Amino acid sequence: MDQKKTVRQVPPKLLHMQRIKRLVRGYLGEGVKCMVHVQETICLNPDCAGPATEIRIVMFDMQQTKVLIHKALSEVSAADVAAAI
Repeated sequence: MDQKKTVRQVPPKLLHMQRIKRLVRGYLGEGVKCMVHVQETICLNPDCAGPATEIRIVMFDMQQTKVLIHKALSEVSAADVAAAI
């Protein structure tokens, strides 16, 4: 039995997380070595209606950048990533 998952079997949130990671790495450039972590979280700001996307970038010299985009994972665009970083 083949254990590979097809695209239909992968949870949609995981696909959006990977998409956003690619957007971040594309924005930073090919030569930048870093770890990118993306997660959907609950926005604690009363003006933010609904979920938010947290992006954490850790460079190999341990400098860290953390941004919050006030949109769900599925709604984050390349323009949102560029504006946030």
